[in-house]
Amino acid sequence: MNSLRNLHSVCRFSLRTLSTKEQTKPAFNFKLADGVSEAIASGKLKRRHHPGSLGVGTVTLPDELNQAVLTYLSSTEYSEKHLETDGKILSTRLWSRHKPLEDDQLRQKIATIEAKIVEKETIDLNAPEIREEVRKRLLDSRMSKMHERMKREIYNWKPFQYDKYMSAVYMLARLVPDYAALVKILSEIRSRDPAFVPLAMLDFGSGVGSGMWAVDGVWADLCKEAVCVDASSDMNNLADTLLRRGDPENPRQVRGGGTFFRQFLPMSDALRYNLVLSSRSLLELPDIDTRLKIIDILWRKTSGYLVIVEAGTSAGFKIVQEARDYVLNLTQTTGEEEVACGDGHVFSPCPHDKICQRFDISRIPLCNFSVNYKPLTLTKNQNPTSDKFSYVIIKRGVRQQNHQEEWPRLIQQPLLRKRHAICRTCTSYGRLTELISTKRRHGSECYRVCKYSNWGDRLPVVLPEPTETPELDQSEDDLSENDESDQKKEIL
Repeated sequence: MNSLRNLHSVCRFSLRTLSTKEQTKPAFNFKLADGVSEAIASGKLKRRHHPGSLGVGTVTLPDELNQAVLTYLSSTEYSEKHLETDGKILSTRLWSRHKPLEDDQLRQKIATIEAKIVEKETIDLNAPEIREEVRKRLLDSRMSKMHERMKREIYNWKPFQYDKYMSAVYMLARLVPDYAALVKILSEIRSRDPAFVPLAMLDFGSGVGSGMWAVDGVWADLCKEAVCVDASSDMNNLADTLLRRGDPENPRQVRGGGTFFRQFLPMSDALRYNLVLSSRSLLELPDIDTRLKIIDILWRKTSGYLVIVEAGTSAGFKIVQEARDYVLNLTQTTGEEEVACGDGHVFSPCPHDKICQRFDISRIPLCNFSVNYKPLTLTKNQNPTSDKFSYVIIKRGVRQQNHQEEWPRLIQQPLLRKRHAICRTCTSYGRLTELISTKRRHGSECYRVCKYSNWGDRLPVVLPEPTETPELDQSEDDLSENDESDQKKEIL
């Protein structure tokens, strides 16, 4: 593998800031994909369930897994109240997690803090007339001030340590939302690639086994081999116990090729897997060199799909983009020739392999998605709740050239106005575009498809080739004066 440090610029190439004009362009000149309008008009398709719809509703744990959790907790001496309280604290800490600073970034921040403190000092500590004991006392005061500011301004990243109790806390806090996010992501693979079957899967950072259960929930009884890798032996033991219906004395669920738990990721790429997962694990690695090394190993072990999932925060989004950029630009040197070994493309959510225009742009939110789920029956709150996540699916092979692969992705919930719907999308041209649909211009079927689509869906529409200037040639009757005003305000 090439030097990871030399690839840092590759993984940060999308850090440039785009002007507002470049970021989002309104578009009116589009139409429903061939066959969709006719299928809706004939009743074969419903507007709410068009071919690009990817909703999974409210996700619930399988009854078997839910019962295994209850059985396990009843066999321990842990207080449910304490577990719930610590689970909320853990969830907050995970959500507010930042990337660890690199050594050069840390040195730069410390130097900046020291410079600000020195600037406010009224005494020159290098002056020869200052006595040595006074100089020492002033230096100690400076260091004390630096330590106080460093505590406030520098994120103190530490790896989480999961013992038996904290593994149970994590299970109670994160099992359901992690499972729900993976079910939604994997359901898109099943929907768009029905021929794909994950005969063998690898889950890096498997935790309590949510990835394995999600795969079995989407492809029931089809995954014959599962390899779960987690650094915590207590996490692995808990995941194994859940496979035994919550009691370690019960026999484990049978899988044709076996279920294996490992504490270390196998370095060899001799064994490859149809499906490789990394769910909320890369942010727990200490530096970019380690992350890129893990991503490189995971990609080389992938024969079908590589799925990277992180929290739907700015830090999680940046980690996902780091993995996306690295894999798309991965190369290996063979003799004097540099041969691309990435051999893959972004399957989801991006309909393109170009620079992500939502990355590091202050005026546009991060790219994340949402899933609804029902909490564990152990908790008092049984109302459906939601969780946000950022993700990327990278598929082996070249991108297929067909209209469905070019359908734009909804990056926000459609904005509904009196006479038009505004769909903010990411297009196959690598641009963020606001598709503004009206009944008069686009027809009833197209308008309602846009209206009833949801955040994260793919819009089954055909876009023209991109132009340098926005298309603002709609007729005066398409939008009312109030709607025109609303539409202008919504343009970013």
